[in-house]
Amino acid sequence: MKRIMPIALCAVLCGCGGTTVVDLDNNKEVAEMQNVMELEYRDWTKTAEKMTKSMLASGAFSRVKNPVIAMGEIKNDTMQRFDTDILTKKIRTTLINSGRAQVTTGFQNNAPAEDSTTYAVRNTRGNAEYDASTIVGKGTLVAPNVSLTGKMIQRNLKLDSGWFSSVDTRVEYYLQMTLSDVKTGLSLWEDEQPIIKEGDHAPTW
Repeated sequence: MKRIMPIALCAVLCGCGGTTVVDLDNNKEVAEMQNVMELEYRDWTKTAEKMTKSMLASGAFSRVKNPVIAMGEIKNDTMQRFDTDILTKKIRTTLINSGRAQVTTGFQNNAPAEDSTTYAVRNTRGNAEYDASTIVGKGTLVAPNVSLTGKMIQRNLKLDSGWFSSVDTRVEYYLQMTLSDVKTGLSLWEDEQPIIKEGDHAPTW
């Protein structure tokens, strides 16, 4: 009996845990997600939506003929490690689907092209194994005339409401984005969207 008890207790404790899969299409489930001090799904979604609406409403794309966007650097200057594509993918998808602008995946900006196939296909020129008439010719790539860049900033502020209260932290995130005319170097649109959180276990360096 003494041997059975620890095993049974372990089974009970293990049964208390578990993984919950959140249905992101269910508004109630999303609203009941545990709030965290780090940036998470709802932050990316809301901020991307606000930025995109601001950009489209500004009339910036009407000032450039056939706007083709090159995704410039979106710098992560926060105390967290994350890929900024989490944010920019949502923004660019909405822009493309709006029909107001296109995004180039073949432009090389101090890095390999986003879609390496663009250049891999061109490297097959002169290869006898390929039908030359099916290989794209020179002078077909479209250069960008607009650049989208940005930066995510984080500030941590200590909050102390009394002698016996615990010290919480206010975390202020700021997403700053700029849309520039490549030809003139002038800014077509700029915006800043804050994300403010308060609690404990704030992300630090």
